[in-house]
Amino acid sequence: MGEGLRALPEGKVRIPNTSAVSAWAARLTGVLDECVAAEGSPPPVTVVHGPAGSGKTAALAAWANASARPAAPRVRWASLDPEDNVPARLWATIHSALVPSDNPAPCDSTDPFADLVRAVDSAPDNTCLVLDDVHELREPAVLQVLATLVRRPPDRLRLVLAGRTPPVHLSRLSLEGRLREVDGHALALTPAETAALLAEHGIDPDPADLAALLERTRGWVAGTLLAASWLAGQPEAERDPRAFPIGDPLAADYFAEEVLAEHPPHVRQVLLVTSVCDRVSGDLATALSGQRHTGTLLHRLARTNSLVTRCEDSAGEWYRYHPLLRDHLRAELARTRPGAPQRLHREAAHWLREEGDVPAAFGHAELAQDADLTAELVEAEGLREVLRGNSDRLHAAVAALPEDRLHAPAIAVIAALAALEVADVPAADGFLARLAGADPTTWPARTRVLHEVALLRRAHLDGGGVVPPRAQTTVSAEPEVDVLIRFARGSAALWSGKPGPAESELSLLLQACLRADLPWAALHAKVHLAVTAALRGDLSEMERRARRALHVAEQHGWERSWACAPAYLLLAWQAHQQGDTAAARRYAKTSADLGPVRQEPTLALAQACLSAFIEFEEADDPHTVVRATHRLWQRHTAVRVSPQVIALLLPTLVRMTLRVGEQGRALELVDRCQPVLEGHAELPLLHAILHTHHGRATQARRMLAAVLTGRTRPLAAMTLVDAWLLEATLLERVDRKRAHEAVGGALRAAEPIGAIRPFLAARRSVRDLLAEGAGRFGRLDRFAEATLSALPATAAAADPLTVREQELLLELPSMRTVDEIAESMFVSANTVKTHLRGIYRKLGVRQRRDAVVAARRQGLL
Repeated sequence: MGEGLRALPEGKVRIPNTSAVSAWAARLTGVLDECVAAEGSPPPVTVVHGPAGSGKTAALAAWANASARPAAPRVRWASLDPEDNVPARLWATIHSALVPSDNPAPCDSTDPFADLVRAVDSAPDNTCLVLDDVHELREPAVLQVLATLVRRPPDRLRLVLAGRTPPVHLSRLSLEGRLREVDGHALALTPAETAALLAEHGIDPDPADLAALLERTRGWVAGTLLAASWLAGQPEAERDPRAFPIGDPLAADYFAEEVLAEHPPHVRQVLLVTSVCDRVSGDLATALSGQRHTGTLLHRLARTNSLVTRCEDSAGEWYRYHPLLRDHLRAELARTRPGAPQRLHREAAHWLREEGDVPAAFGHAELAQDADLTAELVEAEGLREVLRGNSDRLHAAVAALPEDRLHAPAIAVIAALAALEVADVPAADGFLARLAGADPTTWPARTRVLHEVALLRRAHLDGGGVVPPRAQTTVSAEPEVDVLIRFARGSAALWSGKPGPAESELSLLLQACLRADLPWAALHAKVHLAVTAALRGDLSEMERRARRALHVAEQHGWERSWACAPAYLLLAWQAHQQGDTAAARRYAKTSADLGPVRQEPTLALAQACLSAFIEFEEADDPHTVVRATHRLWQRHTAVRVSPQVIALLLPTLVRMTLRVGEQGRALELVDRCQPVLEGHAELPLLHAILHTHHGRATQARRMLAAVLTGRTRPLAAMTLVDAWLLEATLLERVDRKRAHEAVGGALRAAEPIGAIRPFLAARRSVRDLLAEGAGRFGRLDRFAEATLSALPATAAAADPLTVREQELLLELPSMRTVDEIAESMFVSANTVKTHLRGIYRKLGVRQRRDAVVAARRQGLL
């Protein structure tokens, strides 16, 4: 054994030097300290494992070089290699690492383990032995030596095994709590560490490029170093992380020598041909490679840190290759086997279609540049994929088809439906335009129905909504076509302001979607059913349905899709009605962020108005908010909009307009919507609001009588709440008893739908009436108490100024006295003083100067 010790290379038992990124090295030093040098009794064995190039040696060397500090164990190092696959040689290497070179182990020792124990016990401090590259040990006798050392390490020895995968079983140690692991996830560079490494190479990427690089490297240290070196050699204007590693000789050599060389030829063959897939199973690998038992092969590669990982998000045994390895393999396949990638993509497309993974089949058919296969998939499978939420894959595949294929009616119609589902309206228009001059009577019945439905759905975006005759009467034997027809009928009824028929049709639609396993269409159905509850004024049911729809979306990863925008809008409305402005603002922003540029006019109007309602209360310039909302209102109400939504939004918009002194605009709003509201309770309510603003209480109450006695029926449930509250404010000074009864009427109308917002927006006197009437509202006392507690302590919104008060307000910034103002207005000084008191009360101030400041803040001056 003494001869073996003398023959060891000098660097074999020396801690390597390292130039690792400081932030990364510092983090890993802390991790290793927790595993090896923690206070108390740390586990005797630590395993550091990860793929080639994951930084195992660099991290341990940085830690070992930084460990010369109090209470830290002394670190000894042994770098293993294939020559250590002889027991005597391995013992010699370990002994040489632990014992100074001038004190070798006895060459005739019959118990090297006992010698090791004595060497450790004779050391003045605890010792940590790092065995690097343990994956090089393969011989059974050598592995038995390592297993003995792992199972029964000396008491004062901490053992660290580093390698791609531990060659001995460690599950028992782990179960007993005697093992710590540092794996590839812990070794991976964080975004900040990646940026620091790039900076060392003179690269300062923008956030998008950094994110793109991280997506490709996944924090793999070697891959990041290779990418940094490659990027540093590119002209600054041409640096694109997405282009690496294709064409980089250094990266190609690294993969060939360090990653793939350890695999036998048949394994490299499987990796090569299956690299055309983003994920691969054993059966798919067998179909592409012709080899058997590829499932076992892939499983072994994943377990041995070979840059192959098991897909945790897939049912069954599916695997993914590291993006850089996959791209290297694809480049090698294209270089060494011209034509093979297209053939393999075609085979993968056929296999995946047979297995039911049509979206992946679309992707492979596109990459195979097989127009016949793509067209066949679109025509046979496209509609179902649209309804299952895979329109993005279908849309991309169609875009690669030659022009002559897109003139085929069956393909163009399905392509248009897919484009509408990914909110690409111009593309949908292009597909439909290709069929403009065709004769639909020559098409198959299925194609005609799909064409009519596509036209209807496109018409909704422009405020149309006439249901085609066939879509009205036809129910197909094909479940997917039946679903599409029901959706067309249900949505047409919904946006036409007929929530009852819409509810019936959409309920049948949802059942059909669940039977046929069409989750995307089911999401649409659930969202639209939530809208029907909103149009009925049932806020609690609306919220419940919206949250159920979002739950379905979250299960499929669609919660950030445009289809969820209406659900977030409904939750924003619910929060707004409950007085939760912060939640309303948050949900409204999410809805606006997700909503497509072109969407159904009713939704667009509701989105714009709700955002304005939320912004108005805290806006520095309320005039700007009101005027911008007016412009949007004029544009959206120029087309077909749900009458219930107009009825729901218009009273609030009119009050906002009056509060900033825009009486003309308020009257214009009412006149513009009169045809839609004619015969409904909202129209007399709006006129009552205008009369009240002008101080005509008698006329206002006469208008309200038609609403409160039931002579006119409301389109929106909120209308009755608004009407009763306005009645209460008109009666408050003349008949407190009847004013109390009017507040009770508002509570009766608001309680079933859980509406608190009307009380928040009402005049200050409403809070006083609620407080005075506490305990006298019968069964509504609990709701009255909850409503009162939701109102701010300073009372609800300020009363709007009357016309006379607004005229006087314009005079306040001047230096003229009360008498001078009275003379110019042709009224008495007492009248001016009365109006001044009203202004001060409504603005919440006590003097003239403060009134001017408050009025300017509210946009009244």
